[in-house]
Amino acid sequence: MLIARDLRIEVGTKTLLDGASFSVQSGDRIGLVGRNGAGKTSLMKVLNGTGQPLEGTVLRSGRIGYFSQEAALPDLEHADATALERILMAREIGAMQRRIEEARHRLESLTGEARDRGIRRFSRLHDEFEAKGGFIAEAEAKRIAANVGIGNTELTQPVATMSGGQRRRVELARILFAETDVLLLDEPTNHLDLDAKAWLIEYLSTYGGGMLVISHDLPLLDEAITSVLALEHGEIEAYRGNYSNYLVEKDRRREHRARERRHQDQTIARLEENIRRFKGTTEKMAKVARAMETRVDRMRRELVEIQKSGKKVKVAFPQPEPSGRVPLAATGLAKAFGDNVVFVDVEFAVERGERMLLIGLNGAGKTTLLRILAGEETADLGEVSLGHNATLGYYAQEHEQIRSGVTVFDHMRQTARLPDQTIRTMLGHFLLADKVDQDAATLSGGEKTKLALVMLVASRPNVLLLDEPTNNLDPQAKEALLDALSIYEGTIVMVSHDTDFVALLMPDRAVLMPDGEMRFFDEKLLDLVALA
Repeated sequence: MLIARDLRIEVGTKTLLDGASFSVQSGDRIGLVGRNGAGKTSLMKVLNGTGQPLEGTVLRSGRIGYFSQEAALPDLEHADATALERILMAREIGAMQRRIEEARHRLESLTGEARDRGIRRFSRLHDEFEAKGGFIAEAEAKRIAANVGIGNTELTQPVATMSGGQRRRVELARILFAETDVLLLDEPTNHLDLDAKAWLIEYLSTYGGGMLVISHDLPLLDEAITSVLALEHGEIEAYRGNYSNYLVEKDRRREHRARERRHQDQTIARLEENIRRFKGTTEKMAKVARAMETRVDRMRRELVEIQKSGKKVKVAFPQPEPSGRVPLAATGLAKAFGDNVVFVDVEFAVERGERMLLIGLNGAGKTTLLRILAGEETADLGEVSLGHNATLGYYAQEHEQIRSGVTVFDHMRQTARLPDQTIRTMLGHFLLADKVDQDAATLSGGEKTKLALVMLVASRPNVLLLDEPTNNLDPQAKEALLDALSIYEGTIVMVSHDTDFVALLMPDRAVLMPDGEMRFFDEKLLDLVALA
């Protein structure tokens, strides 16, 4: 259970939330909604205890599971912990299993009486593990992992060697395995394929504890939640029902406030007209006028506030200098991580102005291939060649280019040599004008996405390499990005699991990973996009 009382949250000099009170009780399934940068992630951190409010208190009881939208490497119990060990460590049996494994390894170097003692210790630990349901729990952990898209091979892989998307799936499985009383979930469907999303929605819709979830995944918000907390302009407002009901009720409340405000304005105007008429007459009528003035002052203090519509994101990729006919080509690319061969003999050539989509299941090597094309990763075999006058712009889904301790403004300065006023204007178009002096690492996930995109715009590339560019974006920002890419005349190579976004952008060709098969894109491939 969570109870928030009179919370005030600030980041830098900006107040994100003021005077908010609400609770998350057992059986509550609440969606926390609001635009990118409204303060949803900051509020979630305060509720979890990893952030502190400027004012107010949070009362917590029971076990709380917090799933962050960040894909940073977590603090591991053991540096070489595998994915399965990381998940199991969410319960006591994880530590028990590690002790059993350490005892087994020690047996290999023991002899005589020491070995006998080691065998007895190993047996005792094994029996304790079994008595506490360890083997049943391990099977449950593997089942949850499989449902969120973690294969058997990944379960044995050290977490430290995993990609950001793989780590997020491991952390999600860990949270769901942990037997929590309250779930705080920040964009849980990012990096999940279609089957994993469907399973998660079903799981959350029957979850018996309290849940607060941030998501831009509308099916999740419609099917898994029963109420909404809307964070807008520093205030929290509660709504009953799912996201679709919230949208209808939000419009109804806005119209009701607008009618009430019009009535208040008309009443004030009528009273002010009477004040002007009575003030210069008899003493009796002047007293009436003064009473009316007092009433008008009180009414002005109690005016219903009508929130202005928020500003819109303006994403505009400047039309680039033209490249040669083939700006980017890959020949015989192969990549492996240890014994895990990701792909072999992938080759293709992208033509100027073409839109190419990389398609494949989780683990098929889409992000790895994009990183190799961007020069962020080295292929084991093969080569990547740039054509005449080709300039690359790489958008990384994990925001690796955004560094801690560097302000938003300095990130832009280091990206492109532009006048300060031009930088401020560009940041304003992406609704980051009030974040210029903020440490970029403290931005929300959606704001980091916007900063990464504005940095990409500032670099003026003629070849865009985009890895899940719509993750963490609210619908309005996603629409702005789609409009910008639709008129962009350069070349695009993209990874995306967002079927609606891909369908509207309509790529020219697709590369099916891990085989590297090249196809002309048609609507039939959207089913594969959904499985990515």
